[in-house]
Amino acid sequence: MTNKKELRYLPARELRISTAADGTKKLTGYAIVFGVRSVNLGGFVEVVDPKAVSTSLRTQDILCLNNHDSSQPLARSPGTLTLTTDAIGVAFTCSLDTRISYANDLVISVERGDVRGMSFGFQTNKDTWTNDSGTLLRTLEDIEIFEISTVSSPAYKQTDVSVRNIPRELRSLLKRSSDDEYDECECICPECEEGDCDDCSNPDCEDPNCDHSERSARSIEMWRLNTQLAIALRR
Repeated sequence: MTNKKELRYLPARELRISTAADGTKKLTGYAIVFGVRSVNLGGFVEVVDPKAVSTSLRTQDILCLNNHDSSQPLARSPGTLTLTTDAIGVAFTCSLDTRISYANDLVISVERGDVRGMSFGFQTNKDTWTNDSGTLLRTLEDIEIFEISTVSSPAYKQTDVSVRNIPRELRSLLKRSSDDEYDECECICPECEEGDCDDCSNPDCEDPNCDHSERSARSIEMWRLNTQLAIALRR
């Protein structure tokens, strides 16, 4: 499980502007789609379980932003932002105040087709990882949504999910399926050899793929003992 904040891009699905009889504008569409595989997120694909958002939509204070800019709020739930679920995913209705310049600009951009997508920001409470015919598949089972956002381009395809969240027996699959941008760790400590670079125990490791922020004294001592043993066996 990870508690890092993550962002996902969703190509426009019925993203549209409607005008009421009194002239007010509403933005509607889908912020999340259930059961549909994402693009490659750096060695794995992802789907959202329909039950993943039930708690979040019932309890969370969720913002709708313009291009993930917290200084440009468009709406907020509950109130000017309504979020509901159906067989497709999480649908939203955002009441826009076109007296605000960036909201009015957004109306024009959506109507012109310049803004074509949505993105959502979340934290993961529960996920599962499986090997689906050679593809590493992550299923989001419980997430906390903290924002949805209009976006003009798919700028948030990648994720920084920690390798430690992936079952050890599936980590080699992540390495095999990663794209050309994936840099394999060159450290030879036991943890890195097993694909667990977040638990790298080499005190002298300078590989940028390794996370040494939480390296324990015990791990460092184990590395030293292993090194001493290797040297002794060579004599």
